[in-house]
Amino acid sequence: MANKKNLNAKRLTKSQVQELIESEGELHEEFTKFFEETYSTGYKNQPQIYELSNDRFLFVCDPKGSLSPGKGDIYSKEYFLRMIRWTQKVRDDYANNRGSSVSHWRYFSKNKAQLVNKIDELINQLTIHLDILYEELDYSYKSLDVVSSKVDSYGFEKVQADLYDNLVAYVGEVIRRRVKGDWVVREDYPGCEYPVITVNNGVLMPINVVWQELGTLEPINLRKEAANEVRRFSLRYR
Repeated sequence: MANKKNLNAKRLTKSQVQELIESEGELHEEFTKFFEETYSTGYKNQPQIYELSNDRFLFVCDPKGSLSPGKGDIYSKEYFLRMIRWTQKVRDDYANNRGSSVSHWRYFSKNKAQLVNKIDELINQLTIHLDILYEELDYSYKSLDVVSSKVDSYGFEKVQADLYDNLVAYVGEVIRRRVKGDWVVREDYPGCEYPVITVNNGVLMPINVVWQELGTLEPINLRKEAANEVRRFSLRYR
């Protein structure tokens, strides 16, 4: 996957977009329809999607819209298809009230609060499903790079459905050992239980780390987000 989100150096002007469409663009009706969106005000946003040569797509802002009308960006096919999957995920989460890390995890979790009693089992399952040597998971930040790479190849949809708890378990263990904390089950209200790491009066959320990275358009980076979670905790409680 390309490191850049879009292939053009800066957003294409309306005239540049038109020249590109006339020279090689072919309207992709299915994707154009996919990105149509009607807001609560009744306004309908209607961007246009064109397929270009060399496995590229042109995203054109709604020509009749108020935000950058007729301007556009070019994306690689790989990144663009990922963007479509991400957009559908966001829509599904919104429709099913999965807008927070805890609600999202609880929807997909197979173990719920029992996760804290199955840490070793879940991590072992993770190595099997992602084809990782157990000795590669030494609970270091660096080991999260191995997991991230495997998760990205496995596909976030499958990971979300099959290995959500397993990722929370491993990320949580990396964090727990880093801060010398403990797994506990937190209950915000009856029926809303979820696992956290506690240190003295502080709380760290491995669920936040996994949720954040499963919801990104970029390649998954569990190391970065786990380190951010520990850093936020350190600034708040240390």
